[in-house]
This record gives sequence, C-alpha cells and structure tokens, in this order.
Amino acid sequence: PWEIETDPEQVGDMSAPGAEPFDFVKALPKEKQIELAKRKSAHLLSTFLHGEQGAMMICGQLVEVVPDMDGKLYASTQVIDEARHVEVFHRYIQRLDRIYPIMPGLKALLNAVLQAELWQEKCVGMQVIAESLAMGSFKTMIKLTNDEVFRRVVELTAQDEARHVSYGLIYMKEEIPKMNERDRDQLEDFAWTAMTLLATTPQLREGEEAVDPMAVVFDDLGIDPKRAADEMASRMSDPEFVKAQPNPFRDYAYPQLERIGLLTERTLSKYREAGLAA
Repeated sequence: PWEIETDPEQVGDMSAPGAEPFDFVKALPKEKQIELAKRKSAHLLSTFLHGEQGAMMICGQLVEVVPDMDGKLYASTQVIDEARHVEVFHRYIQRLDRIYPIMPGLKALLNAVLQAELWQEKCVGMQVIAESLAMGSFKTMIKLTNDEVFRRVVELTAQDEARHVSYGLIYMKEEIPKMNERDRDQLEDFAWTAMTLLATTPQLREGEEAVDPMAVVFDDLGIDPKRAADEMASRMSDPEFVKAQPNPFRDYAYPQLERIGLLTERTLSKYREAGLAA
C-alpha cells in the first residue's frame, strides 16, 4: 500500500523502543539522527535486496535440477515471488537513500549455492538457511518499525518466505534419508559452511582492504568513523548486550537444520563452539 502517508521522521526507522542509542548518535542534531536512521535502514535492506536477487537466480536453477515435476512447478512459483521481492525492496529503498553494495559474506554464500554440485545443497542453502534467516530478521523488523508501509512490505514478503521455507523442509525431510553417506556428509558440511559464511567476517586476501559502506555514511554526517567503530565494538564486547540481541542463526536457521536431520556429531560441536547452536 504505497499510498499510505508515513511520518517523515519514521520512514524506514527501525529503532528498538527504549533502546539507548550510541553516544555518537546522541551527539547528532535531530535531523541528522533521522538521516542516519534512514541510511542505516537502506544499508540493511540492500542486503535483503541482494539476497532476493540471488534467490531468484538460484530458484531458476532449481527448476532445472530438482528431479520431480512437483518440485519443478513449486520452484517456478518461487522465481516469481523473488522477482516481486526484488522490485518491492528496490522501490522502498529509494524512499530512504541508495542501494549499497552486497556484503562479502552474502556474496560468498550466494556464489557457493549457485555453484553447488548437488541440487540438495542449493535447496538447503537457499530455502532452509537463507530463507529462515530472512524470516527471523523480518519478525524483528515488524516489531521495531512505526512505518506502516514498511511493515506491510515485510509482512507480505514474510508470507512468501514462510512457503519457501516449508518447501525446503518438506523436500529435504524426504530426500536426506535417501542420500548415500558420501553425499549426505557433503550436504552436512555444505550447511555448516553456508552458516559460517553469513555469521562470520570473511578473511581478506593479501593486499585487500576492508571497505565499510557505513563509514562513508558516518563521514557524510560528520561522525568520526573510528569513534563510531570503537563504541560499537565496545558495546558488542558486552556479553549481556550481545545476549539480548536477536540471533536468527541460533533461533531460526539452526532449528531448521535440526528438523531436517542435518545435524550429527560430525558438525554439532562446531555449531556449539561458534555460538550458532540453540
């Protein structure tokens, strides 16, 4: 419902009610705080836009590679869903700022799924892991926003994502028991790799420099990027603060891997050590 009028101060705002903002944010004039909130939202939603683009391509592959006609027919409907999501996120982000570059971890995951050898890897990587993470994030966003247009965007997208996750769960519950031991181990290892690609920061190659798009935003708004980075790092070093944050890996993706029987003693300890286990 694009015609709904939203308070300009609340367009794209996803600030947790009652949450104490960082000192570097509180030091800004009100208009710059609003601008920062919009740009942060544009940066976050750009990640979902790129994810929807990747999902559209991966589901196009699934139409070809899944072995049965029912699976092909459903995957074809998801291609249409993802194309619609790409359009709607692109349109909404234009209300906020601009499209930001894809995050390295997401790019690595999408490339891994696109290049995956087994069709089951494509299904687990996209429908079970990526879509579950999106569902968890959307549930948090719905609670945080006062922008009714954005709330409807997320609610409607989440309805589609729920079907996509169900497709992956139903399909993989049937397929994994049929797989030979070698392929099943390969699928289990692929799931672990997919989770860590998103949950951790990829290592830079020699000579590469990390580029943080938000540092440019901070600079534009007169915020010292180093001061901001130091304060955020300090907050994230507080175990109580971290524990209070939503964790879609632990709360949504991990339980789905458990439901389809893709967690065994081979990898379970690694999930626990990485803090990804429920």
